[in-house]
Order: sequence, then structure tokens, then C-alpha cells
Amino acid sequence: LIMLHAIGFPDLQMPQLLVHGWWNLGGAKMSKSAGNIIDPFVLIDKYGSDALRYYLMRDIATGKDSDFSEERVLSAHDEALANSLGNLLNRTLQMVAQFCSRTLQADRASEVLTKWRSNWAELTPPVTESYQSYHIDSALTALQIIVTSLNRLIQDKRPWDLAKASEPKTRQQLFDVLYFLTESLRIIAILILPVLPRAANKIFDQLNWKMELSEKDERFSLEDATWGGLPDGHVVGKPVPLFPRIETT
Repeated sequence: LIMLHAIGFPDLQMPQLLVHGWWNLGGAKMSKSAGNIIDPFVLIDKYGSDALRYYLMRDIATGKDSDFSEERVLSAHDEALANSLGNLLNRTLQMVAQFCSRTLQADRASEVLTKWRSNWAELTPPVTESYQSYHIDSALTALQIIVTSLNRLIQDKRPWDLAKASEPKTRQQLFDVLYFLTESLRIIAILILPVLPRAANKIFDQLNWKMELSEKDERFSLEDATWGGLPDGHVVGKPVPLFPRIETT
């Protein structure tokens, strides 16, 4: 094909095709004749579309084959979504409601927020670069690292202890931590929107924030995931479980 293209159309750019790999089952390719086809609608009814979409995008690398595992669909829901991202959202909004009356009160010029903001500048490029090169699995892996680091930040900073202090400086540290977590969730929601649109919009709703798209022809751009979208005095919504627990028998 390349030889014929070079002979017949020497000045035309060859098309670039994005080709996914095969989904195997037990090491064998799925086929109707073998009777081993997986019905996606059955899986959606059982685990939800978010868990299935996340699993399919994370567990198969562009251009490579992968072996399907229903156990890993459940694992994707419980570990990466419910216990990690969903838990981060719920804990953050619960603390903003309990300690700040649902109102963000950050000092954006504080040394802590300035440092953490610079950290974001290092964390997001691997996500956006992976999307742009169609390595969706790598993008989701990079996002999971970010979510894990934010959950660790809660344990390290212990906002519930900061809330007990009466000193203005310590109270401001509390407000800065909660702003950083909430703003980080807003950016994460934008970054997962291509893969998990329903979950992303649920996060937007709970943050009480509407994404204003950049002035481009397309509906969405990764350039919209810039720091500082939540203004001072922003009132967040009420937390609702993002990924309800799946009952297995």
C-alpha cells in the first residue's frame, strides 16, 4: 500500500489512522462463532457506564491487545472511582460545608497556595500530552496519581485539626487547604470529561460551577483546565455519592 501510494500519489500525505487493539477473553479473540462476545449493555446495567468506560479506556493501550476481565471492571469502579475520586470529592465538600459554611475563603496570594499551584503546573502536562497523543490509558494513570496525592494531602494537613484552632493564621491555612482541594477537583473534572462525561458533570454540579468554554469552535478543550476558576466567596453545593457502592453477590 505504501509503495502504491508513493507511485500514484507522491505529493499527498498518507492518512493517519487511530487503530485500537483486540479485546480478548481468556487469551482468545472474541467472536460470534466462538460464542464469547461480552454484552456491554449487561455490564452497564450491573456496574454503570462510568465504570465500564473507565475500565475500557484505562486497561487497553492504543494499538495493543488486552484481555477482558469483569473483575477488573468492578475493581476500576471500587478502587479508582468510588474509593479514590469519589471519596476525595465527598470528603472535600463535607469539610467545606462543616468548616466554612460551604463558602470558599482562600488567600490566593498565600505561600502555600502559590507553591501548590506551581505543583499543578507540573502534574497536568502528562495528562494533556497523553490525551493529545491518544494514549488515554496513560492520561488516566496520570490523573489517578493526582487524585491519590490529593487524598494523601488531606491526611497530611488534617483539616479537622486546623479547624479546632482559634489563631487567624491557622484558620487561614484551613481555608487555603480546602480551596486547593476544591479547585483541584474542578480541574480534575475537566480533565476526565472526555472519558467520564457523566461523572465530570456531576462534579461540576456538586461544586456549583458551570464550565465556560474557551473561545474555540469545538465544545471542549483541555486548555479550559486552567487554575483559578473558582472565585473567592464561591459557594459549593451539597455532596452526593459520585459512585454509589455496587452490591455483588
